[in-house]
Amino acid sequence: MSVAHIERLPEELLIHILTYLDTPPPSERKLRQEPSLRLTVSDEHAFKDVSCVSKRWRRLVLPLLFKHTRLRLDETPRTDWAQCSACTEGALQWRLQHREVLPIPGAIDQYHLDMLEDVVTLITGPNSSDHASPPLSGLSGDPIVDNFLTWSSRFYHSLRDFLDFLQERDLTSKVQSLVVMSEQMLPEKLARFPHLAAVDKDWRYKAAAALWQHLFSVVDLERVVILAAPVDLACLTNCAIDTFGDWAFGDMDYHILDLRVDRKGPRSPAMELQYSSLQYMPHRYPGLAGSSILNLRQWSHIGINEGAFLKAYGTYEYFERGPPSLIYSIKDSLSPRPIFSPHARISDVPLASLRSLTYTGIFPFANHLDFRELLPQLEELDMQLAPEPASNILNERDRVGKAELQDCWSELISIYQGLAILLATFRISERNVPRLKKFVCRDSKIIALQEELDEVFIPLCLPVWVQREPGLFTRQAMSAEGHASVDMIW
Repeated sequence: MSVAHIERLPEELLIHILTYLDTPPPSERKLRQEPSLRLTVSDEHAFKDVSCVSKRWRRLVLPLLFKHTRLRLDETPRTDWAQCSACTEGALQWRLQHREVLPIPGAIDQYHLDMLEDVVTLITGPNSSDHASPPLSGLSGDPIVDNFLTWSSRFYHSLRDFLDFLQERDLTSKVQSLVVMSEQMLPEKLARFPHLAAVDKDWRYKAAAALWQHLFSVVDLERVVILAAPVDLACLTNCAIDTFGDWAFGDMDYHILDLRVDRKGPRSPAMELQYSSLQYMPHRYPGLAGSSILNLRQWSHIGINEGAFLKAYGTYEYFERGPPSLIYSIKDSLSPRPIFSPHARISDVPLASLRSLTYTGIFPFANHLDFRELLPQLEELDMQLAPEPASNILNERDRVGKAELQDCWSELISIYQGLAILLATFRISERNVPRLKKFVCRDSKIIALQEELDEVFIPLCLPVWVQREPGLFTRQAMSAEGHASVDMIW
């Protein structure tokens, strides 16, 4: 049988040809849509098809196929997880009864065993050697033990399987992005401020902090996306949130956090996992824990998609309630205050490299989006506050509920008015030059809004600002006083 001409090509040339099939990942293309578990679903699977042609083609295309990856924390546990000597009920019972780890063959990372020791200490008290073991029958159904057994196992083994897969195929240096996602983890919250439950009830905070350090000890990612329910997102990022008014946001199922690093700089060094020094709990609200993923890399871009606020508009005095949101802790980290704790100090500034922010929501409240703390640090701000033109949400009676759409549009305009005042040309002087160089209002693409938004953005005028296209403003002068031009290429 004659060999096809393409099979005769050198592998370097074949790889180059295959790169033309590359497309942005669905998590990037769908980032502006209402958050859902379909974030990573794609109808385009050219690389998967190529990988089925032959073993040779699969080997060549594998680095491209796994350039963008996904890790689900809600997958059905694999049968081999039940053999772990650190996170099963049998392993815990053995440890309590025999004062030693269950002797099961197989490599387990030390931090996973350390977490087992933590739960043993919590169950028996700090001086466990001086106490008799608790009744083993009492472990079953204990909410603290169940939480540990469920989430310590899922976080650790999901990540370990993922990293083993990459290492076995020599793909750790090829992965550029990772989406971590899960369905809602718990049926109900454990506390108004969920991070307070991490003291003794919710092991997910400690497991999440360890997960990120374990991940970054093996792979150096350019982009991390986390899709989860708002309370779960706070846990996965080790951030403090307030859930006081969460009952009003019944259609806000998921939030998205998109983190990116600037690859123009040097690559980040491999991280060493130090379980004993994990700072997995924020000291206060608002705030970030020392071992939050937001602290672990020099993130230059943050994208936040908080979904729909519509249901909350149907509640009495809706503006007095806010969603369970990371925004407040992110803003707080940029303007740190003293921490009132036994170790009083000025909090860290974990987002010192942040230069770009993308915010997406469907009619967020004006008092929810106050960017005064962020603007001094940002160079780019990109916003979308209305449903996408292709969205049908405003025609769905059950989604709109009791909301008055006039209120929704008024809040949107109020947000842009407040921003226009802060960025107005007449406010900018040589002594007060903002860092911001680019502002994008994606809602200007909505034809029915263009005239009103044009009026709102009148203060963003020459000589400081120029509108390149509807909704795209770039700064071309330092101030209206000196008319000093700024070299900018967009």
